Amino acid sequence: MGKVINLTPKKTAQDRMAEKMVEIAEEIDAVILKHLQDDNIDPRDLVGLLSHRLGTLMNHLDEKSELWFICERVMKRQAQIPD
Repeated sequence: MGKVINLTPKKTAQDRMAEKMVEIAEEIDAVILKHLQDDNIDPRDLVGLLSHRLGTLMNHLDEKSELWFICERVMKRQAQIPD
């Protein structure tokens, strides 16, 4: 008799973390879109609010300079701002 081989790959901790990050991102997007649509909030006000929250979060980290560089690159790319 042959051996049954499980072809379903096992999820690593990194895979689970990536899935969790996608879930959190989708929740944040849902909150943003809800308030943009339902409350007719100016997007500039939400950008300011999110910037403030991100600054507060980064205040608790040691590698602020490195993370700021990454955040800036990501924001520019997402906003389609040329380097």
